[in-house]
Amino acid sequence: MSQRFGDSTPILKLELKRADVSELIAADPVLSSAPLVKLLGAAALAKGSLRRYPDKVVLMQQGEPGHSLFFVMAGEVRLFARRDRDSAELGFARRGDTVGEGEALSGVGGRQCSAMAQGQVEIVELPRELLLVAGRVPPALELLFQDVHARRLKALDEMSDFLNRW
Repeated sequence: MSQRFGDSTPILKLELKRADVSELIAADPVLSSAPLVKLLGAAALAKGSLRRYPDKVVLMQQGEPGHSLFFVMAGEVRLFARRDRDSAELGFARRGDTVGEGEALSGVGGRQCSAMAQGQVEIVELPRELLLVAGRVPPALELLFQDVHARRLKALDEMSDFLNRW
């Protein structure tokens, strides 16, 4: 709403509101139908940290310690990994996808791949502890993470085999 102070100075009142992850998920059909949201619910994801990254920023690097899962709210994340001297593209994580599933499953070791923002990216980072029930990852969530992780490992194996043929 715009008001005038005296005769010549316009006054504009704004209300700043922190983004609510639950509301963002509810308003987006892709996010609300994502497997992680269906298993955990939007309220559980709202307990994570919403972050925005600009283009070409590295979200995580292979080998560095990591005990969290990333849920992509907007944008695209490029995934790649190294095996021996080979570097392989694993694909992209898009709105509604997860990154860091291997570390979320095991809770130990370093990141199994690297992730870089392709354009502006918004993610929710969920510490592993938020995913646990009675000290472990619930079976349905474990199956989801194993499936995603297996597809990424297969992509790495295929690309590494291809590169080694040359």
